[in-house]
Amino acid sequence: MSWVFLSLRKMQLKQKLSAYQNRLIQISQKLMDTQELAAAVADGKITYQEATSGPSSMFGTQLNFLGQSSNIAYQSAQIKTNAYLQQMQAINQATGGQYQYSLDPTSMAGYMQNGQIQPYLLFNNIYQEELEAYAQQYSQLLNKQEQDLEQEKLTLETQIKAIEAEYQSVSEQEGQNIENDAIKLS
Repeated sequence: MSWVFLSLRKMQLKQKLSAYQNRLIQISQKLMDTQELAAAVADGKITYQEATSGPSSMFGTQLNFLGQSSNIAYQSAQIKTNAYLQQMQAINQATGGQYQYSLDPTSMAGYMQNGQIQPYLLFNNIYQEELEAYAQQYSQLLNKQEQDLEQEKLTLETQIKAIEAEYQSVSEQEGQNIENDAIKLS
């Protein structure tokens, strides 16, 4: 009669196995979506093509990244540009305008035009650097999420193997018990 209990255990294992396999599928999909998002934000920007070809589950996250990265980079670039220009103005005033002539034109080429520092060029360069810095920080966050998902996936795969092994063992034991409990005619 113990085969009845073994049959019930098999049914429980089958349900548990199904639930774990479904969760594994969900985690695998989320992992792939996260990896696609990480690739899209790596350069600090999400292009229209990246946004439309990316996973739909990450569309809101992509829009959120765009809004946050742009806003943070803009504010930071504005603060840094103003601070730099104020510092340069103070130094130039203190040196009677001589400091500006001591600047290496090749290192300042991205900011200067006609021998003068152009605030909009300085701002644009700082803005690009801030976008890239935000993307790096965001990529680190996504990398951590990927590692967590990989760990959860590994744990589930291990649990699935253990359930499958127990299921196989219970099936074999059930078969033996059915044979043992069978009526034998002599």
